Amino acid sequence: MGLNYIMLSLLQQFFNVVIVYMLCQCCSKSIGYCRHMGSAERKCNFLVKRRHFRYKSKVKPQQPSDCQEEQEDISDFEREFKESLERYGRLIDLSPQPMIVQNNERIIFINPVGVKWFGASSQEELIGRPIYDILPPHEIHKVRKQMDHIVTHKYGQAIEYDIATLKGQLIEAEVTGIYDEHTGYTIHIFYDISERKKMERALKESMERYRRLVELSPIAIAVSKDGKLIYLNPSGIRIVGASGLQDIVGTSPWSWVVEEDQDWGKVARKELLENGYVSPKEVKIKRINGEIIDIVASAIYDNQSGTVEIVMEDITERKQVAQALMDSEQLNRQLIEISPVAMLLHKNFTYTYVNPKALSLLGASEPDDLMGRPILDMIHTDSKALVMDYINTVYQEQGAIQLGEHRIMRFDGSVIDVEAVSASVPFNGAGTAVTIVRDITEQKRVEEDRKYAEDMIRESEDRYFRLQMSLDQFSSDLFGMVKVEDLNSRFVREVCQVISTDRVSFIEVDRNSNVTVTKGNHQIPQYILETIQEQCAENLPLCEMIDTLDGHFVKIGEIHGKSCILCVGENSPFLLIQATKVWLETISRYVSVLYDNFRAIEDLTRELEQFASQQTTPVWLLRFMFQLSENERKHLAQDLHDAALQEQIIWYRRLDQLISERNIPKDSLQELECIKQGLLDVIYQIRITCNELRPPLLKEVGLERSLEALFEFTQLRSDYAIRFDCMDVSHDLNDDLIIGLYRIVQEMLANASKHSNATQVIIKLYSDDLDMIHLNYEDNGIGMNVMEKISIFGSMGVYGIKERVRSMDGEIEFVSSPHNGLSILISVPTS
Repeated sequence: MGLNYIMLSLLQQFFNVVIVYMLCQCCSKSIGYCRHMGSAERKCNFLVKRRHFRYKSKVKPQQPSDCQEEQEDISDFEREFKESLERYGRLIDLSPQPMIVQNNERIIFINPVGVKWFGASSQEELIGRPIYDILPPHEIHKVRKQMDHIVTHKYGQAIEYDIATLKGQLIEAEVTGIYDEHTGYTIHIFYDISERKKMERALKESMERYRRLVELSPIAIAVSKDGKLIYLNPSGIRIVGASGLQDIVGTSPWSWVVEEDQDWGKVARKELLENGYVSPKEVKIKRINGEIIDIVASAIYDNQSGTVEIVMEDITERKQVAQALMDSEQLNRQLIEISPVAMLLHKNFTYTYVNPKALSLLGASEPDDLMGRPILDMIHTDSKALVMDYINTVYQEQGAIQLGEHRIMRFDGSVIDVEAVSASVPFNGAGTAVTIVRDITEQKRVEEDRKYAEDMIRESEDRYFRLQMSLDQFSSDLFGMVKVEDLNSRFVREVCQVISTDRVSFIEVDRNSNVTVTKGNHQIPQYILETIQEQCAENLPLCEMIDTLDGHFVKIGEIHGKSCILCVGENSPFLLIQATKVWLETISRYVSVLYDNFRAIEDLTRELEQFASQQTTPVWLLRFMFQLSENERKHLAQDLHDAALQEQIIWYRRLDQLISERNIPKDSLQELECIKQGLLDVIYQIRITCNELRPPLLKEVGLERSLEALFEFTQLRSDYAIRFDCMDVSHDLNDDLIIGLYRIVQEMLANASKHSNATQVIIKLYSDDLDMIHLNYEDNGIGMNVMEKISIFGSMGVYGIKERVRSMDGEIEFVSSPHNGLSILISVPTS
């Protein structure tokens, strides 16, 4: 307690002296003239009284004789006080730390260092100003709070805040304050800590940077103390397979090492104690999930903290890659050794390696025959310049180049054709390349054979094309021929043109072996005539070419009892080619078939003339004519649909697109709309015509459904009602019968629309047990006198109905009278 009391008294004394000195400095710069000297004297008297009081308990009460001594003590004390005041004044003036005395939040004193530190030119710039003028706004609240604390506790611990100088500069400062309750003044002592704070921030940033480096390091970093783990960065956590630091803190890092590497762990701990570090070593550790991985680990002992820092790197994948690379290199080596393609490694135009296939290709017995030998020694003279340029380019441009085809010389002196490709490789420095060589000698021979075969095929194709065109043209010309003489002339001319000769003759041989040349060359080799007579013309095979010593001949057929034979009066090279021979026999068959047709036409003509004389058309002819008619209808409908109708649709769509996309004047637009509508009507009319010419799906859906569709369509264009009764039609109808009945109904409806003036039409279709199918027609029109008006059946279409029924071997009956309608009863056999 005594020591603390003494220290507090000394501090109070120093503070009082400082206060007095500062007040004097503020007033007159001289203690002798200070208006505060009275206060100083009172302070001195107070201090003397305190001093007298302090020692009063230790001395006896003063006697009157002691007053003189007391006055002397007071004078000595005043002298000491003045000396202290001057000494402390110099101390304040020379103090390196800025000092400020404030009262009622205003500056009443600042030492010289403070003047300079706060950016003022003299004390007058700061004396009397609020102390908050030297503070930035964000620090005012904190400083006011600290000043209240100083007043309350007489002393304030050092705090840090920013100071704003008069020049606008911010200075980080540490400030200590002392309060005198007797005067109400507070002294603030400032310490510039800007550099220190800068260093602290730099240190903090450095520590944070290094912390991030450790946290983000791909290398595992662990710290252990007393054999227990206290830290492991995220990379280490991933290596050991932990979910977090809490899973492994407190474990021994040496326990991670697998059993077979435990000896290394003992050696490592010993090395760590002796040397302070452990050299990097590859070991295996066991992860938390039991998986074994390879790592490289090293450790350092820190004497200051007593910790061991362990660095680990997972090399499992690297070792796997290295092993895979070794396996790949081994595999590549084996592949090269067993490769069926010759591979040569060369550097600066000198062989450094060849595989077994290359030895075989070049005819060498062992690699030493080629090692160190210039590669140009094995290149044929014709190819050396080309190969030299290619290899130079490969060496310089570090790329791959197709060397193309060239020739090389084997050890036995033979020359072979090869193709090669070279590529630079990063092996043993620059100027190294690998060349792959393939023997194409046999390939070139095969290529030549193939080219020859292609030429032959191309020639054959051209020949076949010409022959085919000949057949097409000849068959096309036959359609317009009706006379045998014209056919024979055309036949001879075609043969002469194809086989390029004029020695072609067409002869006729009668029963007595008499030969008559009807067309072509009249000079026929005698040996051909003798051969024909020996083999007998009647017995010769049809359309089969026969070769003789001085020509060829082929029998075409017989007409009017004579054998027709085509003769070629020379051994033509064209007829030695199989394709030309086949062509001649084929065109001969064409002519032979036409001979048969001519005979059939002649017979048919005679029969027609005979029937014409009887004024009755035969049923088979009617059926044939109706079939021809249906075929023509079918073709016409198909042509209309595929050509005219499709073209109309295309132009309709183009017109519609033109109208919708272009800015067309209103008048022109109306005209185009009219054209568009008219075009649509034409399309509709063509569709109707196509359906009438060839009813759609007639064979597919059957007669009944097709008639129903016909009636629905007819109702749209007629004024009468149609009633259709179709009873059990159980018979299978053939195509001719279906189309015949459909055409009859079409003609009936057409007659009803044109002539009957009927309001109702009834059509019935049924079959009976006698394999007959019945079609009945009935209307309530004006009717007719069947007997009187039989002559106008042709114009009304009734004649066509009668003839079609007769072509189907059926029967037809007309029942009618004037104003009583018309009934038509038709019965047709189903087979």
